[in-house]
Amino acid sequence: MIQINPREVAAEAMMEIMEEGAYNNMALRRLLRQNGAMTPKDRALVTEIVNGSLRNLYYIDHVIHQFSKIKTEKMKPWVLAVLRTAIYQMYFMKTPDSAACNEAVKLIAERGLAPLKGFVNGVLRTAAREKDSIPLPKEGTVEFLSIQYSHPLWVIKMWLAYFGYEETQKLCQANNCSPDVTIRTNTLKIEKALLKKELEKSGAMVTEGRLAPFAFHLKKTADIGGLKTFKEGLFHVQDESSQLAVEILNPQKGEDIFDLCAAPGGKSFTIAEKMENKGRLICGDIYEHKMDLISQGAVRLGITIIEPKQQDATVYKKEYDSTFDRVLVDAPCSGLGLMGKKPDIRLKKNGDEIDYLVPIQRQILENGARYVKQGGILVYSTCTLCKKENEKNIEWFLKDHPDFIGEDITEFLPQELWQETAKKGYITLLPHKSNTDGFFIAKLKRKG
Repeated sequence: MIQINPREVAAEAMMEIMEEGAYNNMALRRLLRQNGAMTPKDRALVTEIVNGSLRNLYYIDHVIHQFSKIKTEKMKPWVLAVLRTAIYQMYFMKTPDSAACNEAVKLIAERGLAPLKGFVNGVLRTAAREKDSIPLPKEGTVEFLSIQYSHPLWVIKMWLAYFGYEETQKLCQANNCSPDVTIRTNTLKIEKALLKKELEKSGAMVTEGRLAPFAFHLKKTADIGGLKTFKEGLFHVQDESSQLAVEILNPQKGEDIFDLCAAPGGKSFTIAEKMENKGRLICGDIYEHKMDLISQGAVRLGITIIEPKQQDATVYKKEYDSTFDRVLVDAPCSGLGLMGKKPDIRLKKNGDEIDYLVPIQRQILENGARYVKQGGILVYSTCTLCKKENEKNIEWFLKDHPDFIGEDITEFLPQELWQETAKKGYITLLPHKSNTDGFFIAKLKRKG
């Protein structure tokens, strides 16, 4: 039998992500596929070590710097990857310190770096002894939140200005928790209650969604794509925040609807299901290969009304002018609301792209507005927590477009999530309050 060391695979993934700039989900997918002989338990271990190390990287590097004279930026990439994943196991998992240390030293030797065994052993043994006395910046400071919860300083400072210290701390804590897998029942093929029974038969732990009426949260599902219910198209994976955006869009059977930035297709699928697969749904995206993903997903789900169109949403299409009952603009954004699900986001962003994205978002929003019929609905959403990309864009839009008004969306929200802004037509979902991705949704109506 092939012997595959899951800790070695995890360190490989970390090295690719941190040294080569690979996305964590893509690196993990490729390495898990290459090492397909691993047991489900070992595959889960690899995923936990990699995602957990990324979520806690600032803290992990802070620990390494306490006990190493060589700073992380000067270390050999393999040594650094091994140290980081070992510290994660020692500090955040139930792995015995001795096991994490011994495995790490073995990985160093197997890569021809035997002279560095003593260095790695020394750092990890000391880190194990001093686990309960790691010095941190003063509590209540920006630096404390950044190190303790492994978030970049610029993000912490921005959120402190928006939400205050206590809320920002809770937000950071939520981002460091491994999220559930969330799905949307395909109401074209199955009733919600029956899907729940089928999922439970397959061994999944299933709980009801809170914001979206056809949502489930799943645990104990290592391979979603391998489930019979998935292959039969009885559901698609989609966070409740995205499902809520479609609930607020409120598509109706027989309407003409345009999803401007549709890929990878989750919102389009939910729109089609709510339309009962009757009407016209155009799904646009700039990349051709993403159109293929939408088409494949639609076939699996039994959706026939989707019309995939490769097009740049920033380019105005005259033939669409005042054509659609409803338009969804799920704009490209900085993705800061996805840190729990995509932990490498916090390591690859520096804030510079926000000023680049805002004009693009506004151009797409401008075009989307021109496609809406009189009396029609425009929904703008992002998966970020940045007012420049969210509230400021809506304020700009309404100032420049007096023919649009914000529409009260409180009817779509549980009362505990009501915000004053929901009456004006928009809401910000914070992960620790809504158990979703960080998300922004605005509903605008064209006067008619």
